[in-house]
Amino acid sequence: MKFDRVFAVIIATIIFGVNICHAQFHLPKSGGSFTLNFIGTMPRGDFAKASTTPTTSTVYSFDNCGNATFGGGFGFKTGYKFSFGMGLIFNIEAMWNQLNKDMRTFYGNKTKPNYINFPILIGLDYKCYFCKTIGIYMEGAAGMGLLLITPEGYSNNMTKYKPSIAFAWEAGGGILLGEHFCLGVHYYMCGNHNIKDRIPRYSPEYISPSYYIHQRKQKVGILALKLGLMF
Repeated sequence: MKFDRVFAVIIATIIFGVNICHAQFHLPKSGGSFTLNFIGTMPRGDFAKASTTPTTSTVYSFDNCGNATFGGGFGFKTGYKFSFGMGLIFNIEAMWNQLNKDMRTFYGNKTKPNYINFPILIGLDYKCYFCKTIGIYMEGAAGMGLLLITPEGYSNNMTKYKPSIAFAWEAGGGILLGEHFCLGVHYYMCGNHNIKDRIPRYSPEYISPSYYIHQRKQKVGILALKLGLMF
């Protein structure tokens, strides 16, 4: 895939750049840091996979296909940088994805669900500079991923989904543009989530609802382009 090749080239460039940086040995100052990230998201793997013959327009019926498409998000990274360029980091981000165009059309006039992922991760990063204005960084982190799926259906018969928590990790890197901007590509495995819904099932007398319960697994992989403002 095109984006996979781009990702591989960026990672190879980062690894090559690290060797140059060791030769130059121009490292950022030690101390605390804070980065605000603006994110463009592209689903990968099963999360992006489209249902070939959908039978009903409900997330639980997608049969391990996320049917997700491009989205966006934001987040922040805080941490502490040591004098040798390595640092401890803590990331919290929110990433939104809607359904692909074909599935949105299939839903018709029904309220369409959206995916919202919240990876909460702890890890390590490394930064170095070629000169005062250009450098590279790379990072890896692990923790938990929280998945929320917004309600779907008609106003008088909405299907609601329970939040799901799973193990998550991310890895990536990019370019440092001076002391206040960075641009990078990161891969997120936001977890292998257990999707559960609660669908109202009314008795013939319409006195009070009971519920159908459905359950399935969904792997959530995301390739993210991040523009960061560093403070």
